[in-house]
Amino acid sequence: MDRAEHPRRTETNPIGVVDSLTVRAEAAAAVGSTLLSSGMASYRVKAAMARTGRALGLTSLVSIVTYTDITSTAMMDGRFRTLVTQPDHVGVDVDRMARTQRMVETLPAGVDAAEVHARLARITTRGPLYGDVVNALAAGIACAAFCFLNRGGPVEMACVLVAATIGQALRRVMQRRHWNHLLITLLAGAVTSAVYVAAILVPASLGITGDGHAGGLLAAVLFLVPGFPLITGLLDIVRSDFSAGVARLAYSAAVILTAAAAVWTVGLVAGLSPQTAEGLTLPLGVELPLRALATFAGVVGFAVIFNSPWGIAFAAATISCLANSGRFLLTSVDVPDQLATLAATVLVGVLAYVVAVWRHVPRTGVSVPAVVIMIPGYTLYTAFTLMNSGDVASALVLTQDAVQVILAAGLGLALAHLATSPAWRRVSHPH
Repeated sequence: MDRAEHPRRTETNPIGVVDSLTVRAEAAAAVGSTLLSSGMASYRVKAAMARTGRALGLTSLVSIVTYTDITSTAMMDGRFRTLVTQPDHVGVDVDRMARTQRMVETLPAGVDAAEVHARLARITTRGPLYGDVVNALAAGIACAAFCFLNRGGPVEMACVLVAATIGQALRRVMQRRHWNHLLITLLAGAVTSAVYVAAILVPASLGITGDGHAGGLLAAVLFLVPGFPLITGLLDIVRSDFSAGVARLAYSAAVILTAAAAVWTVGLVAGLSPQTAEGLTLPLGVELPLRALATFAGVVGFAVIFNSPWGIAFAAATISCLANSGRFLLTSVDVPDQLATLAATVLVGVLAYVVAVWRHVPRTGVSVPAVVIMIPGYTLYTAFTLMNSGDVASALVLTQDAVQVILAAGLGLALAHLATSPAWRRVSHPH
């Protein structure tokens, strides 16, 4: 008897019906929804859905994936069904992304929809890998590392650690309640900035530090930089997935502007100058290993925020340590920052491909945390602050520099994808 003649129970048809075209299409769409809600780039979502559809016995499954929803058309035996799927929440969860991709890669031919739903349920019901304290400390460590990479001193780093830890703890509480993303960013940015200002007043009043703490203030909120949608948005555009790419970039810009507005407001109330103090200067032989250590710590911190397993976190940190150190050496001999970033991110993309094939994990789960440390969020926030203080010329120069570096980072990863993936070199869509 043919497989389709057997009644089967699924989550969408609990009373037990034939495993029909609609049921199979819903199972494939559920896979796409899980990956999209975990932060996966649009092309990889479409490829995973198409692969799931083939395992389910569909003739084809064509999808249009934006940042917040999926429209898919499944075909089987000359019939078709079109579904619109919208995840409840879109964020970043590398562990869920990796487990779902691994599940898709191991689906046997002829699997039924009930089995796909059961496997997905085991993945989506898992809790986060890290508790609230570890997650908050990871943000603090990452931002303190950013502070050092932006030539902040030990006092500023300590204050950044405290402020970012508290800010991330607050953000996670609000995220659990599914508050509006921009409201979360505004409140977390304001609280983090206020905590930093309060913390730096103690050493400043004792004469331990001088004036000009905007550098530390800006570093404290860098955990709010939307690294995943920013990088995946650029990759989507390279793949001509404009509906997804433009939406991701628009969301990223809105988050950055909201965070910058919160920081600027607190700085204005506290009377902090937009001009930072003179940065910490060290001999190259001392600074290079310290920058490598700070890069490693910062990437691990961001990977923990993204709910990455330790193996993926350490792989991303090691890759970024090599690439960012090379980037620093290039800029130290007057290579333009955008060109150095391009070279560094090409290296990140190629090494991330090797790790992804070796460990059977999503490449973006490795490459994005490794590249986030190179995103000039500090420069963008400084530009916004200068713009609001009336120094338009300096703000435009910094904005141009930041945009060029961001574009170089996206182009570097795209070149690595084009060099290592035949599917990226072809103008085609998964089906």
